[in-house]
Amino acid sequence: MSDPKHHNPQAAGIYRAIALRFYSRYVEARENAERHGGDLSGYGSQHDAREADERYKAGEIPESIDAALALAHFAGILAADRFVGEITQEPVNDERDAYHQSRALADLARWINQLAIDELVEQERRKKAERCQLRAVGSQDNDDDDPDAA
Repeated sequence: MSDPKHHNPQAAGIYRAIALRFYSRYVEARENAERHGGDLSGYGSQHDAREADERYKAGEIPESIDAALALAHFAGILAADRFVGEITQEPVNDERDAYHQSRALADLARWINQLAIDELVEQERRKKAERCQLRAVGSQDNDDDDPDAA
């Protein structure tokens, strides 16, 4: 059971995309094994490769550190999967993966940029507050300051 304090639907969705990415590759490998005579009947049911492939996606600006980390993992998984595809000569959808990877990195960069902007605004706010501190005003009883006192 998950801890409600750590419930983060956005991060969970991105990690779900990663899991579905791996599942898509698993389905693809399993179909290849079966096509070559491998018996994988004891490994549970599966969706077809297209359905598994269409079920994963990511792409939105993260709203938390957990979601940002998940997005960075997602971009890394796409890079690693492409590298594995090149080694194994397995077909990889380069255009789709490049799109998802660049979008994940761009969304992550926008989030980091917003953090940097927020930090600069806070620094400027503190500087302004320091410059505008209230200064003690002299006593009101000084007759020299009152033109009507004479």
